[in-house]
Amino acid sequence: MQKVNPRTLSGFLELLPSEQIIFNTMKEKVEKVLRNNGLCCVDTPVLELSEILLAKAGGETEKQIFRFNKGDTDMTMRFDLTVPLAKYVSLYKNSLTFPFRRYAIGKVFRGERPQKGRLREFYQCDADIIGDGDLPLQADADVISILSQIYKELEVDAKILVSNRKILIGVLSEFNLEDKQNEILGILDKFEKIGKQNCYDEVKNIAGEFTDSIFEVFEKKTIEELKDSQIKNQIYLDGVNELEMLFNLLNAMQVENVILDLKIIRGLDYYTGTVFEGRLKEFPSISIGGGGRYENLTQYFSNSSMPGVGFGMGLTRLFVLLKELGKLSFDKQTYSKVAIIPLGETENFCFKLASDLREKNISCQVLYSKSFKSRMNMANKLGVPYIIVVGEDEVKTGVFGVKNMLTGETKKVSLQEIVKNL
Repeated sequence: MQKVNPRTLSGFLELLPSEQIIFNTMKEKVEKVLRNNGLCCVDTPVLELSEILLAKAGGETEKQIFRFNKGDTDMTMRFDLTVPLAKYVSLYKNSLTFPFRRYAIGKVFRGERPQKGRLREFYQCDADIIGDGDLPLQADADVISILSQIYKELEVDAKILVSNRKILIGVLSEFNLEDKQNEILGILDKFEKIGKQNCYDEVKNIAGEFTDSIFEVFEKKTIEELKDSQIKNQIYLDGVNELEMLFNLLNAMQVENVILDLKIIRGLDYYTGTVFEGRLKEFPSISIGGGGRYENLTQYFSNSSMPGVGFGMGLTRLFVLLKELGKLSFDKQTYSKVAIIPLGETENFCFKLASDLREKNISCQVLYSKSFKSRMNMANKLGVPYIIVVGEDEVKTGVFGVKNMLTGETKKVSLQEIVKNL
Protein backbone atom coordinates (compact mmCIF):
# COMPACT_ATOMS: atom_id res chain seq x y z
CA MET A 1 0.00 0.00 0.00
CA GLN A 2 1.37 3.39 -0.99
CA LYS A 3 1.61 5.75 1.97
CA VAL A 4 0.23 9.29 1.77
CA ASN A 5 2.36 12.00 3.33
CA PRO A 6 0.19 13.53 6.13
CA ARG A 7 0.05 17.31 5.86
CA THR A 8 -2.32 20.22 6.44
CA LEU A 9 -3.35 22.78 3.85
CA SER A 10 -1.64 26.17 4.10
CA GLY A 11 -3.76 28.65 6.03
CA PHE A 12 -5.61 25.98 7.99
CA LEU A 13 -4.81 25.55 11.67
CA GLU A 14 -4.68 22.36 13.72
CA LEU A 15 -3.97 22.45 17.45
CA LEU A 16 -2.38 19.98 19.81
CA PRO A 17 -4.52 18.88 22.78
CA SER A 18 -2.82 21.32 25.17
CA GLU A 19 -3.44 24.17 22.71
CA GLN A 20 -7.02 23.11 21.97
CA ILE A 21 -7.87 23.15 25.68
CA ILE A 22 -6.68 26.75 25.97
CA PHE A 23 -8.53 27.78 22.80
CA ASN A 24 -11.73 26.13 24.02
CA THR A 25 -11.35 27.88 27.37
CA MET A 26 -11.02 31.23 25.58
CA LYS A 27 -14.13 30.47 23.54
CA GLU A 28 -16.08 29.50 26.67
CA LYS A 29 -15.08 32.74 28.42
CA VAL A 30 -16.22 34.78 25.43
CA GLU A 31 -19.56 32.97 25.35
CA LYS A 32 -20.00 33.56 29.07
CA VAL A 33 -19.69 37.33 28.57
CA LEU A 34 -22.05 37.32 25.58
CA ARG A 35 -24.71 35.35 27.42
CA ASN A 36 -24.36 37.49 30.54
CA ASN A 37 -25.24 40.45 28.33
CA GLY A 38 -28.44 38.80 27.12
CA LEU A 39 -27.32 37.85 23.61
CA CYS A 40 -28.84 34.76 22.01
CA CYS A 41 -26.65 32.28 20.15
CA VAL A 42 -27.58 31.93 16.48
CA ASP A 43 -25.83 29.25 14.44
CA THR A 44 -26.20 29.54 10.67
CA PRO A 45 -25.00 27.00 8.05
CA VAL A 46 -21.39 26.93 6.87
CA LEU A 47 -22.70 26.51 3.31
CA GLU A 48 -25.20 28.92 1.78
CA LEU A 49 -26.55 29.49 -1.69
CA SER A 50 -24.08 31.64 -3.58
CA GLU A 51 -26.74 34.18 -4.50
CA ILE A 52 -27.32 34.72 -0.76
CA LEU A 53 -23.73 35.11 0.38
CA LEU A 54 -22.66 37.10 -2.67
CA ALA A 55 -25.67 39.44 -2.72
CA LYS A 56 -23.54 42.42 -1.66
CA ALA A 57 -20.11 41.00 -2.48
CA GLY A 58 -17.77 42.25 -5.12
CA GLY A 59 -14.13 42.95 -5.91
CA GLU A 60 -11.76 41.30 -3.44
CA THR A 61 -14.49 39.34 -1.66
CA GLU A 62 -15.42 37.36 -4.77
CA LYS A 63 -11.75 36.57 -5.35
CA GLN A 64 -11.39 35.13 -1.85
CA ILE A 65 -14.42 32.86 -1.57
CA PHE A 66 -14.61 29.06 -1.70
CA ARG A 67 -17.39 28.38 -4.22
CA PHE A 68 -18.47 25.18 -5.91
CA ASN A 69 -21.41 23.38 -7.51
CA LYS A 70 -23.06 20.18 -6.30
CA GLY A 71 -25.42 19.06 -9.02
CA ASP A 72 -27.45 22.13 -9.99
CA THR A 73 -26.82 23.93 -6.69
CA ASP A 74 -24.31 26.81 -6.63
CA MET A 75 -22.91 27.02 -3.09
CA THR A 76 -20.39 29.16 -1.21
CA MET A 77 -18.71 28.63 2.14
CA ARG A 78 -19.43 31.55 4.44
CA PHE A 79 -16.65 34.17 4.51
CA ASP A 80 -18.14 36.09 7.46
CA LEU A 81 -21.07 35.84 9.86
CA THR A 82 -22.76 39.12 8.89
CA VAL A 83 -24.38 38.18 5.57
CA PRO A 84 -25.83 34.99 7.12
CA LEU A 85 -27.25 37.21 9.89
CA ALA A 86 -28.87 39.50 7.31
CA LYS A 87 -30.50 36.49 5.67
CA TYR A 88 -31.54 35.11 9.07
CA VAL A 89 -33.31 38.23 10.35
CA SER A 90 -34.99 38.76 6.97
CA LEU A 91 -36.27 35.19 6.95
CA TYR A 92 -37.42 34.99 10.56
CA LYS A 93 -38.29 38.63 11.29
CA ASN A 94 -41.84 37.85 12.37
CA SER A 95 -40.59 35.34 14.95
CA LEU A 96 -37.93 37.58 16.52
CA THR A 97 -38.14 40.20 19.26
CA PHE A 98 -36.50 43.53 18.48
CA PRO A 99 -34.04 44.91 19.29
CA PHE A 100 -32.66 41.46 18.50
CA ARG A 101 -29.51 40.66 20.48
CA ARG A 102 -27.50 37.91 18.83
CA TYR A 103 -24.08 36.34 18.84
CA ALA A 104 -22.47 33.68 16.69
CA ILE A 105 -19.19 31.82 17.00
CA GLY A 106 -18.13 29.61 14.12
CA LYS A 107 -15.65 28.90 11.38
CA VAL A 108 -15.46 31.13 8.32
CA PHE A 109 -13.44 30.58 5.17
CA ARG A 110 -11.44 33.00 3.04
CA GLY A 111 -9.24 32.05 0.13
CA GLU A 112 -6.69 34.80 0.75
CA ARG A 113 -2.93 34.54 1.07
CA PRO A 114 -2.04 33.31 4.59
CA GLN A 115 0.03 35.80 6.59
CA LYS A 116 0.57 36.97 10.16
CA GLY A 117 -2.76 36.83 11.95
CA ARG A 118 -4.63 35.84 8.76
CA LEU A 119 -5.74 32.29 7.94
CA ARG A 120 -8.00 30.71 5.35
CA GLU A 121 -10.08 28.95 8.00
CA PHE A 122 -10.63 30.51 11.39
CA TYR A 123 -13.13 30.97 14.20
CA GLN A 124 -15.01 34.25 14.07
CA CYS A 125 -17.10 35.68 16.88
CA ASP A 126 -19.81 38.22 16.03
CA ALA A 127 -22.14 40.12 18.36
CA ASP A 128 -24.89 42.40 17.06
CA ILE A 129 -27.94 44.32 18.21
CA ILE A 130 -30.50 44.75 15.40
CA GLY A 131 -33.36 47.22 15.43
CA ASP A 132 -36.62 47.27 13.52
CA GLY A 133 -36.97 50.73 11.99
CA ASP A 134 -34.72 52.45 14.49
CA LEU A 135 -32.04 51.69 17.09
CA PRO A 136 -30.95 54.11 19.84
CA LEU A 137 -27.35 55.11 20.41
CA GLN A 138 -27.32 53.16 23.67
CA ALA A 139 -26.86 50.02 21.54
CA ASP A 140 -23.53 51.37 20.26
CA ALA A 141 -22.28 51.78 23.82
CA ASP A 142 -23.69 48.36 24.68
CA VAL A 143 -21.65 46.45 22.10
CA ILE A 144 -18.44 48.37 22.85
CA SER A 145 -18.94 47.57 26.53
CA ILE A 146 -19.39 43.89 25.64
CA LEU A 147 -16.14 43.84 23.66
CA SER A 148 -14.38 45.50 26.61
CA GLN A 149 -15.80 42.86 28.97
CA ILE A 150 -14.48 40.11 26.69
CA TYR A 151 -10.96 41.56 26.82
CA LYS A 152 -11.20 41.77 30.59
CA GLU A 153 -12.44 38.18 30.91
CA LEU A 154 -9.60 36.97 28.67
CA GLU A 155 -7.11 39.11 30.64
CA VAL A 156 -6.04 40.78 27.40
CA ASP A 157 -4.28 44.16 27.58
CA ALA A 158 -6.16 45.92 24.80
CA LYS A 159 -7.50 49.35 23.95
CA ILE A 160 -10.66 50.06 21.98
CA LEU A 161 -10.21 52.91 19.51
CA VAL A 162 -13.48 54.70 18.75
CA SER A 163 -14.60 57.17 16.09
CA ASN A 164 -17.70 58.21 14.15
CA ARG A 165 -17.80 58.10 10.36
CA LYS A 166 -20.08 61.15 10.22
CA ILE A 167 -17.27 63.42 11.40
CA LEU A 168 -15.00 62.94 8.38
CA ILE A 169 -17.96 62.62 6.01
CA GLY A 170 -19.18 65.97 7.33
CA VAL A 171 -15.75 67.53 6.79
CA LEU A 172 -15.70 66.36 3.17
CA SER A 173 -19.24 67.62 2.64
CA GLU A 174 -18.17 71.02 4.02
CA PHE A 175 -15.73 71.29 1.12
CA ASN A 176 -18.09 69.78 -1.51
CA LEU A 177 -15.98 66.63 -1.81
CA GLU A 178 -18.88 64.17 -1.50
CA ASP A 179 -18.11 62.59 -4.87
CA LYS A 180 -14.54 61.91 -3.69
CA GLN A 181 -15.63 60.63 -0.27
CA ASN A 182 -14.81 56.93 -0.54
CA GLU A 183 -11.55 57.63 -2.35
CA ILE A 184 -10.33 60.03 0.34
CA LEU A 185 -11.56 57.90 3.25
CA GLY A 186 -9.84 54.90 1.66
CA ILE A 187 -6.53 56.78 1.73
CA LEU A 188 -7.04 57.99 5.31
CA ASP A 189 -7.80 54.39 6.29
CA LYS A 190 -4.24 53.50 5.20
CA PHE A 191 -2.67 56.14 7.47
CA GLU A 192 -0.95 53.61 9.74
CA LYS A 193 0.35 51.54 6.84
CA ILE A 194 1.77 54.25 4.59
CA GLY A 195 2.63 56.96 7.15
CA LYS A 196 1.46 60.54 7.58
CA GLN A 197 3.41 62.16 4.75
CA ASN A 198 2.39 59.62 2.08
CA CYS A 199 -1.19 59.78 3.32
CA TYR A 200 -1.17 63.58 3.19
CA ASP A 201 0.33 63.65 -0.31
CA GLU A 202 -2.26 61.19 -1.68
CA VAL A 203 -5.15 63.12 -0.17
CA LYS A 204 -3.75 66.39 -1.53
CA ASN A 205 -3.79 64.95 -5.05
CA ILE A 206 -7.56 64.71 -4.68
CA ALA A 207 -8.59 67.38 -2.17
CA GLY A 208 -6.08 70.06 -3.13
CA GLU A 209 -6.38 73.25 -1.06
CA PHE A 210 -8.71 71.59 1.46
CA THR A 211 -6.14 68.99 2.56
CA ASP A 212 -4.82 70.98 5.53
CA SER A 213 -8.36 71.53 6.84
CA ILE A 214 -9.12 67.80 6.49
CA PHE A 215 -6.00 66.81 8.39
CA GLU A 216 -6.61 69.46 11.03
CA VAL A 217 -9.78 67.58 12.01
CA PHE A 218 -8.37 64.12 11.26
CA GLU A 219 -5.63 64.53 13.86
CA LYS A 220 -7.75 65.92 16.71
CA LYS A 221 -7.57 63.87 19.90
CA THR A 222 -10.48 65.03 22.06
CA ILE A 223 -14.17 65.75 21.73
CA GLU A 224 -13.59 69.28 22.99
CA GLU A 225 -11.16 69.90 20.13
CA LEU A 226 -13.75 68.58 17.68
CA LYS A 227 -16.41 70.87 19.17
CA ASP A 228 -14.10 73.88 18.77
CA SER A 229 -13.58 73.20 15.07
CA GLN A 230 -14.67 75.73 12.45
CA ILE A 231 -16.56 72.99 10.59
CA LYS A 232 -20.30 73.71 10.82
CA ASN A 233 -21.65 71.05 8.49
CA GLN A 234 -24.67 69.34 10.10
CA ILE A 235 -23.39 65.83 9.39
CA TYR A 236 -20.15 66.74 11.18
CA LEU A 237 -22.03 68.24 14.14
CA ASP A 238 -24.24 65.14 14.39
CA GLY A 239 -21.14 62.95 14.44
CA VAL A 240 -19.48 64.98 17.20
CA ASN A 241 -22.70 64.99 19.22
CA GLU A 242 -23.10 61.20 18.86
CA LEU A 243 -19.48 60.67 19.85
CA GLU A 244 -19.91 62.80 22.97
CA MET A 245 -23.09 60.95 23.95
CA LEU A 246 -21.35 57.62 23.32
CA PHE A 247 -18.40 58.43 25.59
CA ASN A 248 -20.77 59.65 28.30
CA LEU A 249 -22.62 56.32 28.11
CA LEU A 250 -19.37 54.34 28.17
CA ASN A 251 -18.26 56.31 31.21
CA ALA A 252 -21.56 55.44 32.93
CA MET A 253 -20.95 51.79 32.04
CA GLN A 254 -17.46 52.06 33.57
CA VAL A 255 -15.73 51.13 30.33
CA GLU A 256 -12.21 52.44 30.81
CA ASN A 257 -10.13 51.14 27.89
CA VAL A 258 -11.64 53.35 25.14
CA ILE A 259 -9.77 56.06 23.23
CA LEU A 260 -10.96 58.56 20.63
CA ASP A 261 -9.12 57.97 17.34
CA LEU A 262 -10.43 59.36 14.04
CA LYS A 263 -8.02 57.09 12.12
CA ILE A 264 -10.53 54.28 12.70
CA ILE A 265 -12.62 54.34 9.51
CA ARG A 266 -13.42 50.71 8.55
CA GLY A 267 -15.80 49.52 5.80
CA LEU A 268 -16.29 52.40 3.38
CA ASP A 269 -19.68 51.32 2.05
CA TYR A 270 -21.02 49.70 5.20
CA TYR A 271 -20.63 51.64 8.45
CA THR A 272 -22.55 54.90 8.80
CA GLY A 273 -21.81 56.21 12.31
CA THR A 274 -19.92 54.77 15.28
CA VAL A 275 -16.87 52.68 14.37
CA PHE A 276 -14.36 51.02 16.68
CA GLU A 277 -11.44 48.57 16.79
CA GLY A 278 -9.63 46.63 19.50
CA ARG A 279 -5.83 46.69 19.48
CA LEU A 280 -3.32 44.73 21.53
CA LYS A 281 -0.64 46.79 23.25
CA GLU A 282 2.07 44.64 21.67
CA PHE A 283 0.52 44.66 18.15
CA PRO A 284 -0.95 48.18 17.84
CA SER A 285 -1.52 47.93 14.09
CA ILE A 286 -3.41 44.59 14.11
CA SER A 287 -7.14 44.60 14.76
CA ILE A 288 -8.34 42.04 17.31
CA GLY A 289 -11.99 42.92 16.96
CA GLY A 290 -13.97 45.78 15.54
CA GLY A 291 -17.25 46.96 14.17
CA GLY A 292 -19.71 49.80 14.22
CA ARG A 293 -23.13 51.12 13.29
CA TYR A 294 -24.80 50.21 10.00
CA GLU A 295 -28.15 51.51 8.82
CA ASN A 296 -29.64 48.76 6.71
CA LEU A 297 -28.43 45.25 7.36
CA THR A 298 -31.08 43.58 5.21
CA GLN A 299 -31.17 45.86 2.16
CA TYR A 300 -30.41 42.94 -0.21
CA PHE A 301 -33.04 40.62 1.26
CA SER A 302 -35.92 42.77 2.55
CA ASN A 303 -37.64 46.12 2.22
CA SER A 304 -37.65 46.45 6.01
CA SER A 305 -35.29 48.99 7.55
CA MET A 306 -33.12 47.19 10.09
CA PRO A 307 -30.32 49.33 11.52
CA GLY A 308 -27.81 47.61 13.73
CA VAL A 309 -24.53 47.82 15.54
CA GLY A 310 -22.09 45.04 16.23
CA PHE A 311 -18.57 43.73 16.16
CA GLY A 312 -16.61 40.80 14.87
CA MET A 313 -13.45 39.35 16.36
CA GLY A 314 -11.23 36.59 15.06
CA LEU A 315 -10.83 34.19 17.96
CA THR A 316 -8.23 32.17 16.09
CA ARG A 317 -6.24 35.32 15.27
CA LEU A 318 -6.30 36.43 18.91
CA PHE A 319 -5.19 32.96 20.03
CA VAL A 320 -2.26 32.95 17.58
CA LEU A 321 -1.14 36.42 18.66
CA LEU A 322 -1.36 35.64 22.39
CA LYS A 323 0.56 32.41 21.79
CA GLU A 324 3.27 34.33 19.96
CA LEU A 325 3.52 36.72 22.91
CA GLY A 326 3.96 33.79 25.31
CA LYS A 327 0.84 34.75 27.25
CA LEU A 328 -0.79 31.33 27.09
CA SER A 329 0.16 28.39 29.28
CA PHE A 330 -0.01 24.98 27.60
CA ASP A 331 0.54 22.77 30.64
CA LYS A 332 -2.52 20.52 30.31
CA GLN A 333 -3.39 17.89 27.74
CA THR A 334 -6.64 16.81 29.33
CA TYR A 335 -9.73 18.23 31.00
CA SER A 336 -9.49 15.58 33.71
CA LYS A 337 -9.08 16.89 37.23
CA VAL A 338 -8.30 13.41 38.56
CA ALA A 339 -6.42 10.39 37.27
CA ILE A 340 -7.24 7.09 38.97
CA ILE A 341 -4.52 4.43 38.84
CA PRO A 342 -5.63 0.87 39.69
CA LEU A 343 -3.21 -1.63 41.23
CA GLY A 344 -3.89 -5.33 41.38
CA GLU A 345 -7.44 -6.53 40.82
CA THR A 346 -9.10 -3.15 41.43
CA GLU A 347 -10.04 -1.98 37.94
CA ASN A 348 -13.78 -2.61 38.38
CA PHE A 349 -13.73 -0.63 41.62
CA CYS A 350 -11.81 2.19 39.90
CA PHE A 351 -14.26 2.43 37.02
CA LYS A 352 -17.11 2.60 39.53
CA LEU A 353 -15.26 5.32 41.46
CA ALA A 354 -14.73 7.28 38.23
CA SER A 355 -18.43 7.01 37.42
CA ASP A 356 -19.35 8.29 40.90
CA LEU A 357 -16.95 11.25 40.58
CA ARG A 358 -18.34 12.21 37.19
CA GLU A 359 -21.85 12.25 38.63
CA LYS A 360 -20.50 14.86 41.07
CA ASN A 361 -19.19 16.89 38.08
CA ILE A 362 -15.55 15.98 38.78
CA SER A 363 -13.86 15.18 35.48
CA CYS A 364 -11.65 12.12 35.70
CA GLN A 365 -10.18 9.15 33.87
CA VAL A 366 -8.82 5.74 34.74
CA LEU A 367 -5.25 5.10 33.59
CA TYR A 368 -4.98 1.43 32.73
CA SER A 369 -2.49 -0.87 30.98
CA LYS A 370 1.31 -0.57 31.06
CA SER A 371 3.40 -0.29 34.20
CA PHE A 372 2.70 1.80 37.29
CA LYS A 373 5.68 4.04 36.45
CA SER A 374 4.47 4.65 32.90
CA ARG A 375 1.01 5.57 34.18
CA MET A 376 2.49 8.05 36.65
CA ASN A 377 4.52 9.54 33.81
CA MET A 378 1.35 9.74 31.71
CA ALA A 379 -0.45 11.60 34.50
CA ASN A 380 2.43 14.06 34.70
CA LYS A 381 2.47 14.59 30.96
CA LEU A 382 -1.30 15.10 30.84
CA GLY A 383 -1.04 17.72 33.57
CA VAL A 384 -3.68 16.10 35.80
CA PRO A 385 -3.91 18.07 39.09
CA TYR A 386 -4.73 15.04 41.30
CA ILE A 387 -3.97 11.32 41.36
CA ILE A 388 -5.68 8.56 43.30
CA VAL A 389 -3.78 5.27 43.47
CA VAL A 390 -6.18 2.43 44.28
CA GLY A 391 -4.78 -0.86 45.53
CA GLU A 392 -6.49 -3.79 47.20
CA ASP A 393 -5.65 -2.42 50.70
CA GLU A 394 -7.37 0.88 49.86
CA VAL A 395 -10.48 -0.96 48.70
CA LYS A 396 -10.55 -2.99 51.94
CA THR A 397 -9.96 -0.06 54.34
CA GLY A 398 -11.95 2.55 52.41
CA VAL A 399 -9.10 5.05 52.88
CA PHE A 400 -7.44 6.50 49.78
CA GLY A 401 -4.43 8.67 49.11
CA VAL A 402 -5.24 11.74 46.99
CA LYS A 403 -2.01 13.27 45.69
CA ASN A 404 -1.78 16.93 44.69
CA MET A 405 0.56 16.86 41.69
CA LEU A 406 1.45 20.53 42.06
CA THR A 407 2.55 20.42 45.71
CA GLY A 408 3.40 16.72 45.96
CA GLU A 409 1.25 16.47 49.11
CA THR A 410 -0.83 13.31 49.66
CA LYS A 411 -3.92 13.33 51.86
CA LYS A 412 -5.48 10.16 53.26
CA VAL A 413 -9.25 10.45 52.99
CA SER A 414 -12.31 8.22 53.06
CA LEU A 415 -14.37 7.49 49.99
CA GLN A 416 -16.99 9.98 51.17
CA GLU A 417 -14.37 12.69 51.68
CA ILE A 418 -12.80 12.40 48.23
CA VAL A 419 -15.44 14.60 46.59
CA LYS A 420 -15.21 17.17 49.38
CA ASN A 421 -11.41 17.34 49.12
CA LEU A 422 -11.47 17.67 45.34
